[in-house]
Amino acid sequence: MIISVDDVIVGAIDEASADLRKLSLDIHDNPELALKEDRACKVLVDYLESRGFEVERNVAGLSTAFVSTHVSSAGAHGLNIGFCSEYDALPGIGHGCGHNLIAISGVAMFLAIAGVMDKCRIPGTIKLYGTPAEEAIGGKIIMLDHGVFDDRDLLMMLHPTAGYSGAWHSQCCLSMKIEYFGKASHAAMAPWDGINAGTAANIAMLSMGALREQLKPDWRTHGIITNGGQATNVIPEYSSIEYTIRTAWASELQVLRERTLRVFEAAALATGCTHKVTEKFAYLDNRDNPVLGRLYEELMGSEYQSPPERGVGGSTDFGNLSQRFISLHGMFDLAGTRVPNHTVEFTKEARSAEAHKRTIFAAKTAARVATRCLVDEGFWKQVKKAHEERQQSGGYRQ
Repeated sequence: MIISVDDVIVGAIDEASADLRKLSLDIHDNPELALKEDRACKVLVDYLESRGFEVERNVAGLSTAFVSTHVSSAGAHGLNIGFCSEYDALPGIGHGCGHNLIAISGVAMFLAIAGVMDKCRIPGTIKLYGTPAEEAIGGKIIMLDHGVFDDRDLLMMLHPTAGYSGAWHSQCCLSMKIEYFGKASHAAMAPWDGINAGTAANIAMLSMGALREQLKPDWRTHGIITNGGQATNVIPEYSSIEYTIRTAWASELQVLRERTLRVFEAAALATGCTHKVTEKFAYLDNRDNPVLGRLYEELMGSEYQSPPERGVGGSTDFGNLSQRFISLHGMFDLAGTRVPNHTVEFTKEARSAEAHKRTIFAAKTAARVATRCLVDEGFWKQVKKAHEERQQSGGYRQ
């Protein structure tokens, strides 16, 4: 009996589609912030275990991280492929980046390739990584540092946006907290006795705004004052800023970092304050494997009859994985409305039936790409060659 690999992929994902829709809506309607995704983690783990898959909880010291593993019935001596699911929400707007859809896309790809390996007797091992805190501290980076991904030959994930792409080059991202320490005094009776930490924060923000004129077009700086004082009649003795800087390439991030730190130091010197900078996390730029990306775009384009999106913007902790592993961070169109990520409108669309339909199609497409790696030795050699060339040259510049 001849078994169609494509039929297995479509059948596995279509059979699970109704369950995946329920999972997606549950996660969407109960948004949880970074490292607090207890419900989302539980519903995903419960579902995987109900399907008979082995799941490891509390991975890398993260209570909302998990890894589910499936070894082919034909044996483990084949490719080791991993898929990533995300499920943390954004403060204030919930799932404005569609992580409810990213969560189920990872599950869908995992189910599809498990079916392909077993029914087509293809040896190998697949893992589904439940990766928390993408929007905050970078759960994948912590998991990477703990060696969680070390044995993977290929890593893949999907992400909704406006349009589709298999060559999304994200920005590097460094977030930091800046604190200024001054001296409190009565703002009317003895302002000369105070050292104004609030003024230091204002000078820092204004100076960063002035610095933008000299930044490259694809560099970004943005931040907020999180504490500027407590009362108008008290010279603030403390202030704090949350700030993020972004560049197109990892080599440029250090350059912008040094310029930014000098601005924050200058604000302290100008006001007589002392200051402290705490660097919180650094996301590196995403670098999709060009061979995988071209196939993904070809398959996606045949459905939507439109060219892929090109451009740079946003950041992801998956970028840190892409610097080391063969990978694909496939982008797919949310719902055809072109609403931007991180908006209330995106949150609303991420719950729609159309978004679910497009997620399912993207998962089938990505699963087809992964399957090609399993069954076509020549194609996999091309993938590996592209990765080796990238590693030698320092990066894909598409």
